[in-house]
This record gives sequence, C-alpha cells and structure tokens, in this order.
Amino acid sequence: MKYGVVVFMAAASISSRAAGGQTIAGRVNAVSDGIVLMRFAATPGVCGDGSGSMWTSQRSMQMSSRDSRVCMNGPIRVSVGRADNATVSVRVFVGGAWRPGATDTDLGVVSSVEAARYLIGVARSIGGRSGSDAVSAAALADSATITAELAQLVRDGDAALETRRQALYWLGETDIPTKELAAVYEALRPFALRQHFTYVVSQRRDDVAVDKLIDIAQHDPDLEVRKQAMYWLGQTQKPKALKFLRDLITR
Repeated sequence: MKYGVVVFMAAASISSRAAGGQTIAGRVNAVSDGIVLMRFAATPGVCGDGSGSMWTSQRSMQMSSRDSRVCMNGPIRVSVGRADNATVSVRVFVGGAWRPGATDTDLGVVSSVEAARYLIGVARSIGGRSGSDAVSAAALADSATITAELAQLVRDGDAALETRRQALYWLGETDIPTKELAAVYEALRPFALRQHFTYVVSQRRDDVAVDKLIDIAQHDPDLEVRKQAMYWLGQTQKPKALKFLRDLITR
C-alpha cells in the first residue's frame, strides 16, 4: 500500500539513516526502564483523533470512549513501556503529536514495515490491551504485508486470547483468500475465537464464506457458536444461506 505523503516518507528515510542502521527492536531494548516513543505512516483511509479513537474507510474502531469529530490522517504513534529490560505496555494513537517527557526516549519517525514486524513480535509476548493495540498498529502500518504473521498469531496457543482475537479480526481485513481464512477455523479451540470467527468470515459474503458458516452451524460443538453462525448467515441475505435457514425451520 502506498502512502501519499512524500515528505513523511522522506523523513522516515532520514530518521532511519540517523539511527545508524539499528533495528527498532534493538533501539527499544536498549531502554531498560521508561517510555519509548515512535511514529510511522498509516495506511491510506486510516485516521484518528490523536487521543485513542481511530477510524478506517470501512468503519470506526474506538480504542477509547472519547467521542470526537476530529479525524487526522496519521501518523500512527506508539508508546512502548519498559521495566526491568522488558516491554510491559503498548499504547497506540492515530494523529496528533508527542510531548515527550524528560525521561522519554523518542525514536522519531521509523519505517512502517519494520514497525509492523516489531509490533507483531511484541504482541506474542504481551497480553491485555497492550497485545491488542500492538496488533492493530501493525495491521494499520502503511505498506506492511503481515498476512502470514497474523495467521500464525491467530493459531498460536501460547499467545493471549484477546491478542489472538484481534489478530483474527485483522486477518479477515487482509486480502487472504476466503478459502484460506476458512481453514483457520480448524485451529481455533477457545469458544471466544470460534464465536468471533463467525463474524469475521461473514464479512466476506462470498460463497466460500457462506459454506463455512453453514458448516459451523451444523457441526461446531458449542450451541452458542452454532447460533452465531446462523445469525450471520441470515445477515448475508445470500440465497443459499436463506435456504439453509428455512430448511432448519421447516424440518
């Protein structure tokens, strides 16, 4: 994906050279305790209020309860908390600017592609909101193709459940073929992931997605997941889906 602000990308190049070739991970890990700040280009269609809420061209994704009509087209800003040589928190904002504290380490503008790879790695080892924020920031980074990494994270049983859930959502937003997305379901043991999967695959609204929802509605071991699959089948308004639901009612 191309980002239309040439000046911003030029700044990223300058910042990269100034860092002497160090990786983002290396620069972050050099800070044993404190806050590390960075910013990078967002994919086109992403904007935010600078305070935690962000929107894409498709929908709003509120990362906070703040209600604002201001929507700035990037950059993505990431704050990484460090304690005892470990990353303990990740916070993400779209738009706005930093006001670094005296003890903060500001990396400036970094490569969006490298930042996405770094954040996916962090998401594997940190849970809660931080893991979800790290995944979202990686998914919204300009020019970063992380489909394979998202799929791997979704399948990673050692990663936090909410992190995997967020990765599943963003995987559905990539250009992964629906057939490959449908295959991910087989690796989803937790109820919450299987339930969320019904929504994610329903957004594709193609024949493969309908077939997968029908399969889940018929065979998932959990009644609530089967109900969710049937709900999303009804939302598709596809003839095959509606016929399946009518046949269930008239049996």
